[in-house]
Amino acid sequence: MAERMGRRTLAAVATGLALAGGGAAQAADPPPFKPIRSDEDYGYLKSRPVLEGGDRLRFLPLTEDGETYLTLGGETRLRVDSFDAPRFGLGGAQADVYSLGRALFSADLHLGSRLRVYGELGLHRDIGKKDPPAISDRDGLDAQVAFVDLTPDAARRWRLRLGRQEVSLNATQRFVSVREGPNIRQSFDGLRVTRQTPGLRLEAFYLRPIVIQTGAFDDSHNENQRFYGVYASRPLSKAVTLDLYAIELDRNGVRFGAVRGDERRTSLGARLAGKRGAIDYEVEGMVQSGRFAGRDIRAWGGSLGGGYTLARAWSPRLGLRLDAGSGDSDASDGKLETFNPLFPKGAYFNETGLTSWSNLLAVRPSLGLAPRRDVSLEISYLIRRRQTGDDAIYLQPSTPLAPIGADRSRAVGDAAQFDATWQVNRNFKLQAQLVHQSAGDAIQAVNGRAVDFGMLIAQFRF
Repeated sequence: MAERMGRRTLAAVATGLALAGGGAAQAADPPPFKPIRSDEDYGYLKSRPVLEGGDRLRFLPLTEDGETYLTLGGETRLRVDSFDAPRFGLGGAQADVYSLGRALFSADLHLGSRLRVYGELGLHRDIGKKDPPAISDRDGLDAQVAFVDLTPDAARRWRLRLGRQEVSLNATQRFVSVREGPNIRQSFDGLRVTRQTPGLRLEAFYLRPIVIQTGAFDDSHNENQRFYGVYASRPLSKAVTLDLYAIELDRNGVRFGAVRGDERRTSLGARLAGKRGAIDYEVEGMVQSGRFAGRDIRAWGGSLGGGYTLARAWSPRLGLRLDAGSGDSDASDGKLETFNPLFPKGAYFNETGLTSWSNLLAVRPSLGLAPRRDVSLEISYLIRRRQTGDDAIYLQPSTPLAPIGADRSRAVGDAAQFDATWQVNRNFKLQAQLVHQSAGDAIQAVNGRAVDFGMLIAQFRF
């Protein structure tokens, strides 16, 4: 069975490679691919008298005036992971080397300037994995994205999007992410209304996260979860942006510690990001309130970070970031203080999945280098502690590693990390990561051990 799945995945990868290679030659360099492919717009190609190379797929006119056109795109990605101690070696986790294969194909139909239909099919497989696949590892052929856009005004200030979609509210994707690192990206079913002007972007949304099933065309949204709110982003200057948001996450039948119940959580937050000369900075904070199983929710989380880029060879960037999320200091006081990171970016800390925002204090100094325009390197060191020793150690996204025991040690351990990315050309990217995660007193107290992790990703887009 695993061998058949492996052959199918390799066939999908080979197909994507052929398509990507066919799109490499082009008359002029198109813009880089965007993190969410549905954000791309190739309507500018209708002014080109002759289309060559990949532009032939990016702009297929269906009417003489070019106002109705089709864009085809896709991706193949192969990720190889080497893990000597998943979950810090707890729960019978064993050393493993395995692959994750992803194949995506999209079609973007523009019916004039006011109506658009977008669809994306995905096929995902795990290859050679010893442990049972994670929920984001495997899926049959299914609709990853399928929505309709309505743009009622000629100036295109308003947009109504209805259907299955990927959501990113800001570039950091700290708490609402497309989940690029894992094999299957995060999708939602629902409605989004966007107003975009030069001085303001306003989003209002009502969504339900997708539940992944392993068969073909059987994914559906989670009827027990609702995710809705408003998000506003305003440039304060050419280099400074302020975001404000209010978000509600309602979930039925979830567990925190030994308690199961319904969660009604409101998150209020703000984010300020900017750059001044060689200095870049970002700060984001969130407070959470609501109710869970008869208990009041009182939680918080956020990040403060920045960097300084030297005007030297390889453009060295010295960075420092502090991340924190509250933990529950007293399980019997009628309050739930554990921070919920909503739909976090899995690779925000690193690709191991061993670090979550819940009950977290983390400091991360880093050194970034750019030896070439298409190559980036980074060395970093993550120092991680529990915010309170009375709450659990959490893995991504907010899964307790082990039941809360008698030990109140806060030191989870430190992680030394190396990242490298090579954007070979517009279509092809290579990415690697190496992590050594030590086992602090809190991990050793539950019989966990240090972790070595390596990852390599080859990704083709067209």
